Amino acid sequence: MRKVFIFSALLLLAGIVLGQTPEKSAVVGTFDSRVIAVAYYNTEAHMNYVEGLKSEHAEAEASGDTERVRELEAIGQASQDLAHKQAFSTWPVDNILEIIKEEIPKIAEQADVDLIVSKWDIVYQRSGVGCIDVTDVMVKLFNPEEQMLQMLEQIKKQDPIPLEELEQMDEK
Repeated sequence: MRKVFIFSALLLLAGIVLGQTPEKSAVVGTFDSRVIAVAYYNTEAHMNYVEGLKSEHAEAEASGDTERVRELEAIGQASQDLAHKQAFSTWPVDNILEIIKEEIPKIAEQADVDLIVSKWDIVYQRSGVGCIDVTDVMVKLFNPEEQMLQMLEQIKKQDPIPLEELEQMDEK
């Protein structure tokens, strides 16, 4: 009799658990990675990084250190290539997200989203899944001036350049 009672209780519990539906669908925060890139690459911090590379390059040239000159030129070119891919196409902005990673949970909480992804990384979205654009909140972390904010709004209105097309343009 005891075994029947335990078995019945387990069946009842399983029915309750399996019959429940989640009360809330996931809410996804999305961002336009191009806007994040342009905002970051126009910060004083990034400009100081570029100036530091230029100064180091000038010092290496002045001292005749051709190996270091080539190395710095390669770093500069790679940095510029990355910035172009991120600002004009849909290349990931992981290097920039790394800089603001400590603020991302606060952005998610403020926007009441469960996760944050680049809008270009969404392959499929089920009907009913809520998406909230958190681009502007993320951009604020870079303290852009009003003129920059206006330019960033214009970027949002433009379609990204396909990466293949961008790379062909860079080769010319």
